[in-house]
Amino acid sequence: MDKARGTGLSDEERARRGFVQGNLTNELLDRFQDGPGIFVADAAGELAGFAITSEPDWLPRTHPAAAAVSAVVSAADGADLGRLFLYGPVAVDERFQGRGVLTRLLRALCRALRDDFDLAVAFVETANERSLAVHRHYGMAEAAHFEVGGRTYVAFTFSPAAFADKQS
Repeated sequence: MDKARGTGLSDEERARRGFVQGNLTNELLDRFQDGPGIFVADAAGELAGFAITSEPDWLPRTHPAAAAVSAVVSAADGADLGRLFLYGPVAVDERFQGRGVLTRLLRALCRALRDDFDLAVAFVETANERSLAVHRHYGMAEAAHFEVGGRTYVAFTFSPAAFADKQS
């Protein structure tokens, strides 16, 4: 995850390459591991990528993930969204990008979670052009826009049941 942060790159380069933001403590990672799951892509013993999923109420209300869930619920205007989970952070090692790693990770996590969850919620900072493009490429719905700490984000949603067997 540290490699995916884009530390030391200019803002323009981070936007073009994509970046993971935030810091996860060991305690929080342990909690995520006990939740819906941390999904890992292994390529002959090398970490090719990962996708972390979590329960929506595990983070403080001031965290962008909590704000994303609130924005999605508000945008639904009273509609029942079912059981939600948070999707992300996600990263694919540069050496493995463009090889379908993310698609396989997404399908695997959707197959694993589709019976227990109805909707995934992700959030992407608008400065992260690469991540925005990836979420749009996969057909994730732009459910809401919101701001936290002076940064603007897009909340994306997708159904794990619909995505589990989706063809690219």
